[in-house]
Amino acid sequence: MLQLGVIGTNWITRQFIEAVQTTHTFNLLSIYSRSVAHAQNLANQLAKPEVAITTDLTDFFNNPRLDVVYIASPNSLHYHYICQAIRAHKQVIVEKPLVSTRREFLKIQELLTQYPDVFVLEAARHIHENEFKLLQKQVHNLPQIDGATLVYQKYSSRYDLVLAGEEPNIFSPKFSGGALYDLGVYLLYDALCLFGFPQAVHYFPQMLATGVDGQGTIILQYPHFNATLLVGKISNSNLPSEIYSGKQTLSFSDGGTIRKIWNNYNTWQLNAPSHNPMLAEAQTFAQILTEHDQHQFQTLWKLADQVNQLLTQIRLTAKIKFAADRNEV
Repeated sequence: MLQLGVIGTNWITRQFIEAVQTTHTFNLLSIYSRSVAHAQNLANQLAKPEVAITTDLTDFFNNPRLDVVYIASPNSLHYHYICQAIRAHKQVIVEKPLVSTRREFLKIQELLTQYPDVFVLEAARHIHENEFKLLQKQVHNLPQIDGATLVYQKYSSRYDLVLAGEEPNIFSPKFSGGALYDLGVYLLYDALCLFGFPQAVHYFPQMLATGVDGQGTIILQYPHFNATLLVGKISNSNLPSEIYSGKQTLSFSDGGTIRKIWNNYNTWQLNAPSHNPMLAEAQTFAQILTEHDQHQFQTLWKLADQVNQLLTQIRLTAKIKFAADRNEV
């Protein structure tokens, strides 16, 4: 049984814990939070009164029983927590985006060479689902690809705070927020898994007063077609995602949660959505960590590397600056 510690106490942490518990591979050992009350509230929600609660990071990472750390802090804090976890010889699962900058990614990659038994896994949940694997198969069977439109636009309840003049973490450059880094990650994983690495990228963002993108259009250029990615957190879209192939059009529900796939001839109505969308990634991570599957880890790490390259290139060409960029000089 892998002993799990978590950093972060919001709804996504609870959802992740509930998902990994179904694998019968993880046991929640400890919760780190700057707020004892928040940590205690999470423990109560999970009915885990025995869980250790700490506000001291040194104590958290020095726990000899701790095997795996799950990080769901604001984006800008991921890098420092990952580095601390690696140096403490803990396995790492971190919410997307893995880190804020290219330099941070390369520093972690360098650190992993010093700790070859440690894995760092980015929680891009949807690529592990059977629905996504079916989509990959259907794309592979297309005679050619002439273009694509991938969509993930969901209105964030936190945007109401922006409209009221506030700056919540998810819309703050201090915490590496914005639509690209929150939802665009899903679409970039989609594009890389389905089409490979593009030749060129362009981003046309709609900037907010806080200094980050609220929504925007990404163009990925491939040798024989373009892929248009529509991403946003300040409006809702009901458009399906589409991949074009001559007379055929392969359509599917939004780029982050695939529940239906259809073309000119067939419809694949998939299983009803699980109450917990993290179940598939939980099973994958359990297998990788218990079997110490270097091959699967390296495959996922290569994908995370490519996503980080694209995120950084897209953001900087659009002149979106994060506080984390100050460390790049």
